[in-house]
Amino acid sequence: MDRTAFIVVSICVLLLYFTWPSPPSPSQQPNSRTNTNAPSINSSQTVTNTNTVLPFAGDSSPPITLASEKLVALETENSIFTFTSAGGLKSIGLTNYKADPSSPTNNNIIFLNHGAKLPLFSLGGIDDSEFSIVNDDKWLTMTSTNQVGIQIIKKFTTTSNYLLQTSIKLVNTTDKPIILKPRTLNLGTAMPLTVPDNQSSWGVQFYNGEEMEEIDEGWFANRTLGCIPGTPRTHYTSNPIAGITTNNWTGVHNRFFAIATMPMQQFSGAIAHSKQIGAAQIDNQSANGQYIHNTGIAASFKFPSEELKPGESFEQTFTSYAGPKEYRTLVQLGITYKNSLQSIMDFDGFFGFFARVLLRSMNGLNSWGLTYAWSIIVITIIIKLLFFPLTRASTVSMKRMAAFQPQMAEIREKYKGDPQKMNKKTMEFMREHRINPMGSCLPMLIQLPIFLGYFYMLRSAVELRGAEFLWATDLSQSDTIAHIAGFPINPLPVIMTITMVLQMRMTPVSPTMDPVQQKMMKFMPLMFAFIMYYFPSGLTLYWTVSNILTIIQTKMTRNIVVETPNSTSTNSALAKPIKAKNKRKK
Repeated sequence: MDRTAFIVVSICVLLLYFTWPSPPSPSQQPNSRTNTNAPSINSSQTVTNTNTVLPFAGDSSPPITLASEKLVALETENSIFTFTSAGGLKSIGLTNYKADPSSPTNNNIIFLNHGAKLPLFSLGGIDDSEFSIVNDDKWLTMTSTNQVGIQIIKKFTTTSNYLLQTSIKLVNTTDKPIILKPRTLNLGTAMPLTVPDNQSSWGVQFYNGEEMEEIDEGWFANRTLGCIPGTPRTHYTSNPIAGITTNNWTGVHNRFFAIATMPMQQFSGAIAHSKQIGAAQIDNQSANGQYIHNTGIAASFKFPSEELKPGESFEQTFTSYAGPKEYRTLVQLGITYKNSLQSIMDFDGFFGFFARVLLRSMNGLNSWGLTYAWSIIVITIIIKLLFFPLTRASTVSMKRMAAFQPQMAEIREKYKGDPQKMNKKTMEFMREHRINPMGSCLPMLIQLPIFLGYFYMLRSAVELRGAEFLWATDLSQSDTIAHIAGFPINPLPVIMTITMVLQMRMTPVSPTMDPVQQKMMKFMPLMFAFIMYYFPSGLTLYWTVSNILTIIQTKMTRNIVVETPNSTSTNSALAKPIKAKNKRKK
């Protein structure tokens, strides 16, 4: 790899390093790294908790205090929806996904909204008393009447593909009109799966029908370039929404899982709202080995004030997706509801295109029986084979440039007082002798989007979570095998660095590079090792395999012979112009 290629790759990797979500500075560091919940709830039960306090975002009304909390669970093939008498959905358990993928047990499943103070579909400014819960064969119904006489009826039912249907009805049971103050509908609280690190990704997402906006911990911290402290933000409020329909959705997410809620009918005047809130305090947190972050990021709809006449009622319905960031499932749902639900994975940009192609390719190879690790290796081999002709042409171009360096040096010396003419003559000389100045770095520039595609895919593709390869137990995390004095030992970045050193030694140094630059280039592998040491092992595996294949290609192309200015071959296209000039001199 020559100087230009290294500079391009270095800039690319530095951008990846600084654009990967930066970790907050949590005030508490729990003992466990996993995010599990209390034991699964298989039937109705009552939990006594005299200290349970449930405030509501954006609401000035007094909070609900429950002497006892009733929990009722709805179970499907893939999920456990646990409802609370506080007025909504307390948590969602995903039975097919472990909180710790490397754990041999199957009872530590992922729970979404776990540890949040606010249940989903709680109404701030409306709910002020405990709900009764009735569960029949089709609907789970929650009913309450607040202090001003508004009856609140919330109905829930589950369907396939991690979907939950919700209906919220408000009825004026009095003989006088009631002015509904601005109210909020809570849509969930985002928290990281584990103690936040340089791979954490969590926050709130808003899709307005055309594009998605994400509000994360970094947005609230308001750090410049992700590291320079700024004035913290307290909340996010969108402009009033003219009409929220199924083309819109709002949700909370972490790196691999999300809860996204879609309105099923149009209503105007609402705004999307987000704020940071404290987490619930769970007494048996350490005993259960569960992780609750010290803060969460809550999402909600805010509705404007309106009048409800005597006996009048109105109803709003919603569909929520609460499950993994599984691209195939999200695409199907996005087509069904016409709202690009797959944007949850942030694959919409230029590099997102490559992420989608790579993910589809890996899923295809995996469906044929290959593991995801071997799918990465096979895809890397295919990419190298496709670009081999370009790599060979690049090698030839580099050798041509090296062969004609004396003549090019003469041009630079002759026209050193006129840089513009020197550049013109140099380019003419290169065209005459078929030298491409970009040839040496073109293969690397073309392959950079593939590397970035892997990077974006590994940020959210749940398929790679828990995928194994040799000693790596999770391709979405670094391949740590041990710790020495608290420092993790990650073999793949070390192997990657070794292959980069070997590759540099085999690649001819550009003749135009000065000695100082050559010395600096020797430290480039160490810089890459430092930056990528904590990156997901799937990305490091790709780069390592790519380096090994490049070394093989270099061995195959290093013996390519190109004609030099001193060649006597009469068949050389390069020699002919030289010989003709020599004859004219005679």
